[in-house]
Amino acid sequence: MIRIRKMRRTELGRARLLAHAIFPRSVVKIDAGDTVLLAEAGKMPVGFVHIKNERGRLLLCGMGVAASMRGQGIGTLLMEKAMELMAASGKPVYLKVKAMNKAVNLYARYGFFVMKFGRAHVLVKKPNS
Repeated sequence: MIRIRKMRRTELGRARLLAHAIFPRSVVKIDAGDTVLLAEAGKMPVGFVHIKNERGRLLLCGMGVAASMRGQGIGTLLMEKAMELMAASGKPVYLKVKAMNKAVNLYARYGFFVMKFGRAHVLVKKPNS
């Protein structure tokens, strides 16, 4: 049974360790004011979504699922909960992602589309989707 819940402030270190375990070559910076959703199998964290509230918009900074748990719908569960939280804010939502990221199709199912800004690709949430 997978449970999705909001991280408590006291678990900031745990969230950082999980993010670094899933993305060992990436620089993941989770700050105390950020929102992190954790996916847990029992008490074991197996995935996360990281959201920043930045300059009047929400930025989905990262999402990941442990390699051993992929393909079981955990990413979908995380996105559904993240989208629910972000929609309630009424703020525009952005997601910076590499164009070759395998999760781009998952994000597209939730109304994101790719916009190119110079060399960067950003997924932008379509209004009312």
